Amino acid sequence: MATRNYDILVWGATGFTGSRLVEYLALNAPTGTRVAIGGRNRSKIEAVRAKLAAKHPMAPISLESMDILIGDSQNAQDMHAIASQTRVVASTVGPYSIYGEQLVRACVEEVTDYCDITAEIPWVQDMSRELNDQAVRNNVHIVPLCGFDCIPADLGCLMLAQYSREQIKQPLLHVKGSIVGIRGGVSGGTMATLGNQLGIEAHRLWKRVKAQMSDSSTHRSQPPNGKETNRAIVHYDQTLGRWQGFWVMSIINSMATKWAGRELNYGPGFSYAETMTARNVFMAIAQSLGFAYLAALMFFSATRNLLYMLRAIPRPGEGPSDKFMKSGFFSLHLEAFSETEVFYGKVSGSSDPGYSETIKYLGESALCLAFDRDESFRPGIYPPSVAIGNKLLGRLRNRGCQFDVAHKIIPASHDSTKKSQ
Repeated sequence: MATRNYDILVWGATGFTGSRLVEYLALNAPTGTRVAIGGRNRSKIEAVRAKLAAKHPMAPISLESMDILIGDSQNAQDMHAIASQTRVVASTVGPYSIYGEQLVRACVEEVTDYCDITAEIPWVQDMSRELNDQAVRNNVHIVPLCGFDCIPADLGCLMLAQYSREQIKQPLLHVKGSIVGIRGGVSGGTMATLGNQLGIEAHRLWKRVKAQMSDSSTHRSQPPNGKETNRAIVHYDQTLGRWQGFWVMSIINSMATKWAGRELNYGPGFSYAETMTARNVFMAIAQSLGFAYLAALMFFSATRNLLYMLRAIPRPGEGPSDKFMKSGFFSLHLEAFSETEVFYGKVSGSSDPGYSETIKYLGESALCLAFDRDESFRPGIYPPSVAIGNKLLGRLRNRGCQFDVAHKIIPASHDSTKKSQ
């Protein structure tokens, strides 16, 4: 790779997540890291830079000295000009199926590593089918899915697969994930992406939803101790002693982990299913219906606009307060099945999973691509576990993220059935 002006470019620096990613890198990147910030509106980016510089005048990475790059996400020439100047791009500009394609293409062609926080699996798979071979030839790492969806499930399954292979000497067959505790907010950008997913890609997503629901309600295997891996949308989990309901990210996480399982050969027919703990069967049903109702409201532009007017959901650029994000948390319980053994994992975070934890995940992914590359990295367009798995896992553990595995259940640090939301 030719000498570049910057180590990392934050693309989308004026957005709710993007501005906080700039702040994270200024405070946590190694001294001397060359960070640039970019977007389409110079005056807004300058305002963000000035605000952050005033907030952190002694930051290890000077905010005032960060260069600004301007471009239109849908303009191929702009994206090539930007990608050619940096070693890594970390993008927060979504919906990615609208604003991400030209940047990903430019990164592949300009030999620039890339990471983002999309959960738009159909778009990611389209990009992979079209550009993966070229990315491999160019030795470029395109790493989507670096947010709360899908890092906990993705790296959690990687951790369990390695434990099964190295300690138990057996392949990993199935993982049951349960969100046993969570508190977090939502930003306008996330809601805009949800609306786009449900609208533009509704047909493809619905086919995947039906397939996943069918898997969840009918999949049974014969793990040890006579346990079944039934994952009906609403069910009672015998291991946790808790009712389970639908979890909004389960379909995306299942698709991402299965993809990684095929690429990394976790085990024959590896599968993943995920639900959310509820206080009782009535709450499990209610939360499942609630997610479906919100999706229906977001599907139609008229009802979506009404939600914006009523301030029921934030507009793009808006999000939860810093105080609220600091009070957030999540805890993901994992039950893993090999051929003859059952063992457990725990993934947790101590702040808002959708924002504070996501910013940490994306920031460390960008730093990993910039400074940790070795023979374990896999070029192409892949989930984080496949592209940069163990290096990123080590970074996140060093930043206080819990990724633990054991032969007994690991107690939850937060439990939504015991702690009020």
